[in-house]
Amino acid sequence: MNPSPHESASAESRGGDASESLASKSGVLKTLSRPWTQSQSAAAVIVRYLSPMRQQLIQWTGSEAIADDSLKMLIGHLVAQGFGQHGRGRMRDFLIRGIRSAAKAKIGEMAENNRPAIDFSTWKVDSPDWIANWRGELLARVWRELERDEHQELSRPLFTILKTTTAHPRETAEILAVRINTESDIAVDPATIQTLIAPARKRFAELVLQEVTQTLDDRTEAAIMAELNAIGLADPVEKWLGAK
Repeated sequence: MNPSPHESASAESRGGDASESLASKSGVLKTLSRPWTQSQSAAAVIVRYLSPMRQQLIQWTGSEAIADDSLKMLIGHLVAQGFGQHGRGRMRDFLIRGIRSAAKAKIGEMAENNRPAIDFSTWKVDSPDWIANWRGELLARVWRELERDEHQELSRPLFTILKTTTAHPRETAEILAVRINTESDIAVDPATIQTLIAPARKRFAELVLQEVTQTLDDRTEAAIMAELNAIGLADPVEKWLGAK
């Protein structure tokens, strides 16, 4: 699931009523552990999301060295202090504020004639590039989890089928079967692809819902749907979660 721009844009206009069925369809609220804000190790939680933070810091500072030093500073602070009073709400907001503060501190330590000119006022929680990096990381985590599912149940190659059909959406089941049999160690026939594509999409949507919910401290269905809308995943999740 890598939503196209028109899919993401249409999600912005969706109302909250649709959210009433999402969490209940997946059962995600019944299986999740404590909210991220209540984790015993703030640093351990944040380390899982280093990739989008580093990518964002490099985009905004233009320096891998500043990005890496800023992340070290942030992690060191979290190890020593935990989330503190700022550990609430959406994790992605906490992270963007964290890397902004760390980058400010890092640049403040640099010799004045070596400091890059950075307008920190543009580092906002809803910056399109940050949301794109964040969404990309969540989807990458979902793909990895779906692949782990497949390794545990090789008779249901949901990852391989969904990955292949997503990459080649116009190919027939016959051609997709040939492609999968040729490019992987998995043997499938067209009938298997047709049978498993809907369960694969549904499982992917469940994993997206789970990943998103884990980044919120408010786990009401309205809050979950609002976040799905904000990061452009509401439409595909709702559509795929309804798959039979």
